[in-house]
Amino acid sequence: MSKRKLRNLEVSSIGYGAMGLSHGYGPTPSKEESIKIIKKVYEMGYTFFDTAEVYGHGENEIIVGEGLKDIRDKVKIATKLFIVDPSEGYEKIIRRHLDESFKRLQTNYVDLYYLHRCPKTINVEEVAKVMGKLIAEKKIGGWGLSQVDSETIRKAHAITPLTAIQS
Repeated sequence: MSKRKLRNLEVSSIGYGAMGLSHGYGPTPSKEESIKIIKKVYEMGYTFFDTAEVYGHGENEIIVGEGLKDIRDKVKIATKLFIVDPSEGYEKIIRRHLDESFKRLQTNYVDLYYLHRCPKTINVEEVAKVMGKLIAEKKIGGWGLSQVDSETIRKAHAITPLTAIQS
C-alpha cells in the first residue's frame, strides 16, 4: 500500500478506523474476532489505526492495543481524548487521559493524539500548549483536532502546529 505524510508522520494512504469493533454500527464482533481483523488489516498493508477512549468506554483501545502489541513498532496509532470538565486543569486532565490510553493500548507513546470535539467551554489554546509539551517529551508524535470548526483549527494551530484534522 502507498504511504502519505501527515506533517512528519508517515502512514498508509488508507487508515483503519476501529470504532466499529466495539460500537456504532450495529452488532460488533467478539474481542477475539476483532483482534483477528486488526491483524488481517495489517497484513493487507494498513499501518495507520484510529481509535478513541470513548469508543466502547475504552474497550476499543483495549482491542486495538491487543491486536497491535506484537507489531507496535511497525504501525502508527491515533487515539482521541475527550474533555468534559476542564476545572482540574488541562495539563493534569490530558496527561491522566493519555496515561490511561497508554495502558489500554499497551504502549508508551501515541503517534497522533486528537482532541475529540471541542465545545466552547474548552480552551483550545491551553490544550495546544499541553500537546506541544507532550510532543517535546515524545509521548505523542503529533496532535490533531476531530470534528471542530475552522476558527478552532486556526487558534490551536497558532500555538502548536496541527498534524491532522479529522471530520
